[in-house]
Amino acid sequence: MTQPRFTVLLPVNRPPALLPFAVDSVLGQSLRDFELFIVCDGAPEETVEAAEKLASDDDRIRVFSFAKGERHGEAHRHTALLQANGRYVAQIGDDDIWFPEHLSELDHLLQTCDFGNLLQAEIMPDGAFTVYIGDLSDADTRRKMLESKWNFFGPSTVGYSLEAYRSLDVGWSPAPSDLWTDLFMWRKFLARTDLTFATRPTVQCIKPSAVLRQDMSLSERQNELAALVQRFADPAERQAFQTGCNEHLISHLRSESRRHADNAARHAQTATAQQGKIRQQQAEIDQLKQRHNALLASRSWKMTAPFRAIGKALQKLFARRPF
Repeated sequence: MTQPRFTVLLPVNRPPALLPFAVDSVLGQSLRDFELFIVCDGAPEETVEAAEKLASDDDRIRVFSFAKGERHGEAHRHTALLQANGRYVAQIGDDDIWFPEHLSELDHLLQTCDFGNLLQAEIMPDGAFTVYIGDLSDADTRRKMLESKWNFFGPSTVGYSLEAYRSLDVGWSPAPSDLWTDLFMWRKFLARTDLTFATRPTVQCIKPSAVLRQDMSLSERQNELAALVQRFADPAERQAFQTGCNEHLISHLRSESRRHADNAARHAQTATAQQGKIRQQQAEIDQLKQRHNALLASRSWKMTAPFRAIGKALQKLFARRPF
């Protein structure tokens, strides 16, 4: 078997209402050189059956069925990756949708780094969206992710080389209860100083935020996702959405640029004030030195020199006497 470019992980643990949308978006990739692992984490039997039906229609799909694992079944993902053949690994949530160029963009990115991400855009129930912005090539960004509970991308926008994954001491594993599963995994990569990191500033995935849809039934979410898939099947709609995301990114970069410029101006102003104070102090020192030198050269200073010598001798004498 030739090595596929990507192994795509698709974990699922709920009924299969949303699963076909995610799978179709993977099968619709312009880069078709991949294997798709559907990892069922204690999923209902109907979900396993739906996954196996999808696999019977495309030999790139493989189904892994496990009993419910700890937390989000992270260890099952590791078990699946032990059998992966791809050069790179990507992942998609069963309620997310990739645009057709997603894997192609990840492929470009991962030729430059061991671990990276595309930008994540979340769609709100009212249709508004937000883009999470960061850059993994920035050491401060990586440090922030390592040292604080902060993250700017989830599994559906990440990619990493299988070689880098297999070099980790521990791969996917259950996260502590107080830490997000994805950030717990990302930190294992980010802690490695021998790996390289990058972000490609493009949006190629839509993520209907599950956190903001907890009051929606699965049927309602299915209808919403179907409408989104139909909308973004139109290339013009995808381009319009990506343009909006780019404008959000540009606005953010302009704001950051202004902030850095303001900080630089404040630092320059402070430095100028400090330099002025130093010059003033230096002038005062020069004046004092001149007055001191004039005093040393004066006749009165020379005439009193013997008395100063006697005074120093008496001080030493008194210092030795016991009183």
